This record gives sequence, structure tokens and C-alpha cells, in this order.
Amino acid sequence: MTSQTIESINKTASSESASSAFEQRFLYRHPKEVRQFLEAHPFLVSLLKEARERIDNYFGGHNDVVLEVIAEPNALDDHELFAFVQTDLPHKDALARLERLDEDWWLDASVRAQGKLCIHVKFA
Repeated sequence: MTSQTIESINKTASSESASSAFEQRFLYRHPKEVRQFLEAHPFLVSLLKEARERIDNYFGGHNDVVLEVIAEPNALDDHELFAFVQTDLPHKDALARLERLDEDWWLDASVRAQGKLCIHVKFA
């Protein structure tokens, strides 16, 4: 085996490991669609990692975050990735936390999403 082949194998393994670690932080609704969307919009991956850390800070690390690709109702071929924070908090508390997350971080960070990511809550 050449050193170039070994390097290629190591890069692939490292990439798969990073991908696996990323996927463990989220649940995917329709996994194939989510993966294809992230492949088409790779800039969202680092933003989602950051979002997950922020979500954990505001909602606690015990909440699942479900990624789902949703078609924009008023535009053909326009889709957006939603990150739904699943929570059993009372509606008022969950929405207040989401509002603080928006004000403290997401309103500024959302520019990096290029209109392709939305964060919301989903009640259990």
C-alpha cells in the first residue's frame, strides 16, 4: 500500500467519523432528503453544530433536535431545512427560550444560513 492510499483511507475514515458524530447530535426525518440537502448546502453543517450547542444551552442537552427538509409553499423547487427542538416544556416557557435564542444568537447567525435553515420548537 502506498502512503497516498493510506492517506486517502485515513481521510475517508476521518470524514465518516465526523459525519457519524454529527448525525448522533440530530435525528433526521426522512434521512435521505436531509443528507442530500446538507450535501447541496455544506455551509449548513458548521452552523448546525453551532446551533446544537446553543440549543443545548437554552433548552438543556436532553432535548432531541429533528432535522427535516420542508418545501416552501409559495415557491417551486425551494426547500428549507428545519431544526425542530423537541420539548416537553410548557408552551410559554419553550417559546420564551426560543425567543431568547433568536435574540441572543440566531438573528445574527441566520445570515450565514442563506435562507436555508430555520430553528423552531416542536412540542412532545
